Amino acid sequence: MSLSTHTRFPDLFFSQVERLGDKVALRHKDYGIWNRITWREYGQRVKEVAAGLMALGLQPGDRVTVLGDNRPEWLFCHLAAMTAGGCTVGIYPTSSAEEIAYVVNHSESKILFVENEEQVDKVLDIVDDLAVDRVIIWDPKGLWGFSHPRLSFFEEFLAEGKRYLEEHGHELTARTEAIGPDDLAMFIYTSGTTGRPKGAMISHSNVLNMTESFVAALPRREDDELLSYLPLAHIYENLISVFQAISTGATVNFVESMATLAANLREVSPTVFASVPRIWEKFVSNVEIKMSDSTLVKRFCYRVAIGVGIKHIRAQAAGDCPFWLSAAYQTVYWGVLHHLRRMIGLERIRYAVCGAAPASPELFEWYNAIGVKLREGFGQTESTGVIAISPLDEPRPGYVGTPVPGVEVKIAEDGEILARGANVFQGYFKNEELTAETVDAEGWLHTGDVGAMDDGYLKILDRKKDIIITRGGKNITPAFIENKLKFSFYIQDAAVIGDGRKYLTALILIDEDNVNKYAQDNRIPFTTFEDLTRNQEIIKLIEKEVKEVNKTLARVETVKKFRLLPRRFYVEDGDVTPTQKVKRSSLEKSYGNLIQEMYGS
Repeated sequence: MSLSTHTRFPDLFFSQVERLGDKVALRHKDYGIWNRITWREYGQRVKEVAAGLMALGLQPGDRVTVLGDNRPEWLFCHLAAMTAGGCTVGIYPTSSAEEIAYVVNHSESKILFVENEEQVDKVLDIVDDLAVDRVIIWDPKGLWGFSHPRLSFFEEFLAEGKRYLEEHGHELTARTEAIGPDDLAMFIYTSGTTGRPKGAMISHSNVLNMTESFVAALPRREDDELLSYLPLAHIYENLISVFQAISTGATVNFVESMATLAANLREVSPTVFASVPRIWEKFVSNVEIKMSDSTLVKRFCYRVAIGVGIKHIRAQAAGDCPFWLSAAYQTVYWGVLHHLRRMIGLERIRYAVCGAAPASPELFEWYNAIGVKLREGFGQTESTGVIAISPLDEPRPGYVGTPVPGVEVKIAEDGEILARGANVFQGYFKNEELTAETVDAEGWLHTGDVGAMDDGYLKILDRKKDIIITRGGKNITPAFIENKLKFSFYIQDAAVIGDGRKYLTALILIDEDNVNKYAQDNRIPFTTFEDLTRNQEIIKLIEKEVKEVNKTLARVETVKKFRLLPRRFYVEDGDVTPTQKVKRSSLEKSYGNLIQEMYGS
């Protein structure tokens, strides 16, 4: 469907509502049953919520904040805010009361939607400090009989919206038609790895142009099945559950929770699936655990099949794949690898996307070996999502792909990646100085990433601020080393240290499931996670993994010492962002003592 005829995102949405009617748009699971919402029902609910917002006095340009896990109500409120001429602001459900207060007040939001009792408890701690006119609760469970002068329930709000729509529907239509392409559609508060989050302003034009670019870069179909589970407060999930789904008419399936992701993935068996590296790595780990518990014959078949698969894709990439290797691959694919895809839940997958954080080339090799076209993408909030993505038929290992249609990319003299196009955001709310630093006078977005271009393909080296310069003057890209370490089945995450130092060291977080299994298989006693990280046999296990990675690195890149972190990473504690990117400065501050040990000071 051409998007060029639309100047505001709600126009595209309602044209799809009219075209698709009774086709299923959304599915969500309650009490073990998948419930369906048609496009017609989807559109009606968005109108009712939009009318309810107008009934509460929402004016054009006003902000509406949404706090909750992925569910149909999130999209109803998101699209309704746009339809009523407002602007959506998402908050991560893991946010603390202090973080919620900051985003709500900084964005000057008028209305706040919250999901359930858990989120209401946070809001009640700060409600007197919030400037919002009304807090509306989606799920009343556990809150029966509760009342507060500024809080109300979604059903009451919807009833008022229905009345307003019946009496003043023409006013809602006029409000939508008055929206200009440069009017704001959403704020995305960048989680960042340092400091307070920044409110990136995204316009209707940004959204429509990114939607068109994204859909043009990778083939989409109306019968696609998508799975929604990454936070909708992030631009990445908006690309999938909002931009892509609405532009193509695909069906969005909401997971019950992160804990049920693997089970829901197998139930839905999506045709397109996008995720962050940590999730893709976790699926590989789960396969490894199951294989280690299998019979000797099954383990042998798995190792042989994966080995043949990797040789096959490497030969294809080199343009020199002999007939015997193709025949061997077909044999192991239908005998072994196809069953692995089904076990993960990727049996129907046409292609998959890995983005939002760096990943190792070995990760892509593994998935492509089992027949999953896993492609890497690169972008950021300020580019409304995507700058480059790997072509399906011509991927290049180690590169994030080619610029999507409508986006220009060049490399600055200092190696920074610059991007320009109609997808570049409108700036940071209340921060003109930082906006001017991020987008220059010629419209080039300074991404903060260092990279290189080769025959139209873009390679990401690292974040500009994360480049390590050793005491000997050598420039090191830590992400390259960290990704190699993370591909070990026993390492979940790693942070390489060494700026201004004589050699490199690493803080390593073990993969709990795989290390637990190793400890049990080898009768290593432990009671807690911290016990594992202090056990000498586990330290030797990780040392062996580090040495294997060091063999693949130049001498100056090798990790000389490491320490195992004594606790898991949590978003709530500021260890990682919601897309699982390590907050390096936070780790260095929290574990300064371990770093000092490694450098003997």
